[in-house]
Amino acid sequence: MSVPYIIGFVALFVAQIVSSSIFLKVEVPKPSKKSLAMKATCSTIFVLTAILSMFCANNFTGYAWLVLLGLCISWVGDFVLHYNTNENFFVAGIITFLLGHICYIIAFMKVQNMYFPEAPFLSIAEAVLLIGGVCFGQCRLHMLKADYGKAFIPCTIYMNVIMVMFVKAITLSIHFMKESPIENGLLTGIILAVGVCMFDVSDFTLALLRFTPMYSKSYSMRKINVWTYFFAQMCLGLTILNVAV
Repeated sequence: MSVPYIIGFVALFVAQIVSSSIFLKVEVPKPSKKSLAMKATCSTIFVLTAILSMFCANNFTGYAWLVLLGLCISWVGDFVLHYNTNENFFVAGIITFLLGHICYIIAFMKVQNMYFPEAPFLSIAEAVLLIGGVCFGQCRLHMLKADYGKAFIPCTIYMNVIMVMFVKAITLSIHFMKESPIENGLLTGIILAVGVCMFDVSDFTLALLRFTPMYSKSYSMRKINVWTYFFAQMCLGLTILNVAV
């Protein structure tokens, strides 16, 4: 990787730290035009991470475009969720993110079909992890007296889809780290695993903030939610550096 690209990635990483920190401050006590602009800035940074990765690796394959599309759809979801905090906009945002995760799942399946064609769509171990993850999340939210309101059905569908994305990504990351079918397989596997784990943490903390009375006003929880989300998306964008399918 040439020096200009290294500088570019470092600049994006620093810009994300600064922008997300400012966003956390200006959205208090309630969302505003300034906080919307800052959130859009944070989202633009993870889209730029994917674009820079595409040009750095000269990777314009289906995987790269699917990840970029997922990130762009997420940008729209971020805007919708912050533009208006009422329940209808929240459901619209969830549906938008659902489409983004479907892009990621398709991208991961392309990689699996290319490098690990013998692997089933969902192995027994993956099914156990998927069911266990969904049950744990739902039980934990139930214990905290989560109130979904009209968002129950879309949130339930979303939780299942993101768990499919999580499981497929973790499986791929393990294959990359063990078998290294691509250049820098170990590093790519680590980046992918870290990214999807942060994504899961971000979504779970968002559910706590949105639906449970215990954490609805927690600023510490909000910081975890914001930082894990934006850097998770950047990690997904960085996988384009080595995954070309």
